[in-house]
Amino acid sequence: MLSLIFSGKSSFQEDLNNYLKKNLNGKFEEYNYEILQMPKTYSKIEILKNSDFNINGNMIYVPVKIYQSNSRVVESIISVKLKIFKNVLEAARDIKANEKLTDKDFVQKKIDVAGMNVSPITSSSKIAGMQSSEFIKAGEIINSLIIEPIPVVKAGSPVLAKYNNGNVMVNFNAISRQDGIAGETITVISADKKLFKAKVVNSKEVIIIE
Repeated sequence: MLSLIFSGKSSFQEDLNNYLKKNLNGKFEEYNYEILQMPKTYSKIEILKNSDFNINGNMIYVPVKIYQSNSRVVESIISVKLKIFKNVLEAARDIKANEKLTDKDFVQKKIDVAGMNVSPITSSSKIAGMQSSEFIKAGEIINSLIIEPIPVVKAGSPVLAKYNNGNVMVNFNAISRQDGIAGETITVISADKKLFKAKVVNSKEVIIIE
């Protein structure tokens, strides 16, 4: 079993730093940590390097082998509380539901994202072609659950419906019954009031699928 051996508090800090750096660097802009509890007495400690890196929310559980002064050796876990900082998007103003989003609607803010249930949006490039799916309050951190792609077809919009009937392509005019993005299946209604399921091609065309 490969291990990283250290003794003394200062050595512990140095080797734990290296352990975290190896597993966290490149993933976050910045992080810091707090060791929640250390063994009361020990002569040296090994970090078990061949174990999986165990991160759960804002906690890291470091597997160790503790050598005690009485020559007893025990395997244990040292719990480390983590703060992970990322630059994320924050709403610069109140945004109504279904508003098209632009760069001017947001500011960058560095926050602790450890333990967040939903990953925040970190780049303005990820809001291109998006709209708010609900009311967003000024100061709210933007995440994927409160934004959505802007529909290319709106409910009530006229569309050209195409249907492949064997070797013949049949076209007819229809009205969309719901919003839809490209590739999404929506309901359309024909002039004679028949309902069809159709896949959105663009803002003007759909393909009948049933």
